[in-house]
Amino acid sequence: MSTPAAPQPSYAYQDSMPFAREPLKTLYVAQRLLTTLLLVPFWVVKYAVLPRSRRPRASWSLKQIVAVNFTRRIYKVTELAGVTWYTRNPESECDNRTLKETRFEWFDPLPEDLRSGIVVDKQVPFKRVGTFVWPKSSPPGMFTGLDTIASVPSDVEAGAESVGDVPLIGIFLHGGGYCHMSAHEGAGTSMIPRRLSKDKAFTKIYSVEYRLLQRAPFPAAVQDVAAVYAHIIRQHQYQPQDASSLPKSEGSDTTRHAGDTHIPHKTTDHLTADYNFTQNEYHKETEEVQKRVEEAARHTRCKIVLIGDSSGGNLVLATARWIRDEGILPPPHGLLLLSPSCDPSHAFPETPSSYVPRPHGSTDYLVDTPEPRALLQRTFLGHNPLDTVHSPYVSPASRRVLCAFYGAPFAESVESLTIARLDPAARAALRTMASVPGTPFVGEDASPTSLAHPVLASPRGLSLFSEFPRACVVLGDAERLEREVVKLVSAMERDGVDVRTVWVVDGVHDVLMMGWWDERVREQVWRDVEEWVAEVRTSTCL
Repeated sequence: MSTPAAPQPSYAYQDSMPFAREPLKTLYVAQRLLTTLLLVPFWVVKYAVLPRSRRPRASWSLKQIVAVNFTRRIYKVTELAGVTWYTRNPESECDNRTLKETRFEWFDPLPEDLRSGIVVDKQVPFKRVGTFVWPKSSPPGMFTGLDTIASVPSDVEAGAESVGDVPLIGIFLHGGGYCHMSAHEGAGTSMIPRRLSKDKAFTKIYSVEYRLLQRAPFPAAVQDVAAVYAHIIRQHQYQPQDASSLPKSEGSDTTRHAGDTHIPHKTTDHLTADYNFTQNEYHKETEEVQKRVEEAARHTRCKIVLIGDSSGGNLVLATARWIRDEGILPPPHGLLLLSPSCDPSHAFPETPSSYVPRPHGSTDYLVDTPEPRALLQRTFLGHNPLDTVHSPYVSPASRRVLCAFYGAPFAESVESLTIARLDPAARAALRTMASVPGTPFVGEDASPTSLAHPVLASPRGLSLFSEFPRACVVLGDAERLEREVVKLVSAMERDGVDVRTVWVVDGVHDVLMMGWWDERVREQVWRDVEEWVAEVRTSTCL
């Protein structure tokens, strides 16, 4: 696993970074580290003398202030010198004898009968995917998932098994801006699945070693997570005694199976823009998809929660959207979003003069220099057109996306919304606000699920977050992503998603993986998160 101190490979996107080449890279990193260390005693003395009201946040201790300032200065080397943190080759084997807390497992590439929608890209091949499974040993009586369950007795088919007996499986997607970190147990972001596994919140957790942007562009990461999700679903399927009643996807001979959870019929929020079909055809197609997915969900013997922090949260949203848009696999039972990145398009303003820095630059450790961020995002998009950054799969909380789905009045009303202003009255107003989306221009081969020819709309006339599963969102009011995450929550509320918000007062980005943060605050966040997970475990519907 690559660490900042280890020799690192060079990638094409780093050619435009000012200090990415040797010997400038070593000199820059060394001076940055040295000067930052020299600043530590200065910060300690300064904030020990100043009154608490002059601290970045009055509640912060000296340790928190020093840690935020130190981390922010060190993270600058990632933008200017191309230093990456704790990455590993996703195609390399990991010896299980070297792992203490997890075991390594391979998953085959996404099955061919599921290769549709945005995951299909001729320049991005499907590959097998490595995962690190928490805990190392499966719990007693746990189905290992090596083969699909052939059949079950009719009493189980009818729902005789209690809800609590169904395994709850987490799929964890680490953060790191799509260019840092790893699913390996030794990476910093593994603090999250480690804690959830220790507290037995999940039966087991698969941490996915998805491809980072230096290995392959979008949609490689979605391909990898989709492969893991699909195989876990099929590993926990059973064959009903009357298999002829199960639906099949279009153009496939493969029978779809899935779980014993009841999915209530939802009132679908259709867009007013009609770019392809009439509304009657929308409703007909939606009902067919709902019937297929509900039939699938009745024959799966597990519940799945997608978990992601920072850019991993962005990947959770993209994967959940692919599952919904394609309408073949049953949806996850919940989305756990920890400081999710949801507007990468922020790096590409309409004009340079219109760029507005993200808030809380003095209270968060995240760096947000426009040029390096734009370079990373362009690398992430790969050969796809720049407009792809405004796809709901990439930037679901961007102003352009919100305007397309809900209209300018809604987008303007949430543009500067903060945690403090998102009170119950504001949420109620968002749920009842009328949508006035614009009619999208449709060119040849344009489609809502196309990256090469994107349309800012959803299949079957669905709204942005219609039919999404319940979600738990953790966010600090001192972090740079506050406004875009609040916009995300607002859009979810608008579309009727059951959203549990955990606001962290004076909290920085991704507070659960900050071991140096106030432990009392972190423990309360963990309690709130695990309470939500327990509700997912015992719930009988999505």
